[in-house]
Amino acid sequence: NEIPDNGVDDDGNGYIDDHHGWDFRDGDSDPADVSGHGTHVAGIIAAQGDNRRGIAGTAWRARIMPVRFMGAFDQGTTADAIAAIEYAAAQGAQIINCSWGGGGFSTALHNTMTSSDAVFICAAGNGGSDNDNSPFYPSGYQADNIIAVAASDQMDRLSWFSNFGTRSVDIAAPGIRIYSLNNSRQVIWQSD
Repeated sequence: NEIPDNGVDDDGNGYIDDHHGWDFRDGDSDPADVSGHGTHVAGIIAAQGDNRRGIAGTAWRARIMPVRFMGAFDQGTTADAIAAIEYAAAQGAQIINCSWGGGGFSTALHNTMTSSDAVFICAAGNGGSDNDNSPFYPSGYQADNIIAVAASDQMDRLSWFSNFGTRSVDIAAPGIRIYSLNNSRQVIWQSD
């Protein structure tokens, strides 16, 4: 019910012109991906196949709601993550991708996720560590609606960088040499 670019909150949800989602990092209606990660993941999920254009995702008919709370260096606040999750859930999101993480346990984030009707697909992390001994959040929150996903390689083995855990990680999915979409981003900083 939101009319694009008219400067009015037509649907009365508290966000002006959020016809494409919301950017909680910058507080505006342009949730464009600035690091490339969100675009890559969205392509894996929902890029339309059988159209002779690039790649095919795993769920061609899925609808993506872009919601951003991180900047170009993949840093954001827990408060913005919570606001993004609450926004997505209020808009009817049934599955929320959380391919991010780090930091300690947050009661507020835990309560937001575990009280939601949505299913959360969460990254197990990329530090090569055992999440059973050192939890990685938000995938480390133990709840029926949170699925912790490690990365596997092309031989279906745990990727060298992926976190793992027999009790804390639910499944592995391909995480190396994955072709997907990109947002033609420019490298602005690189470390050797």
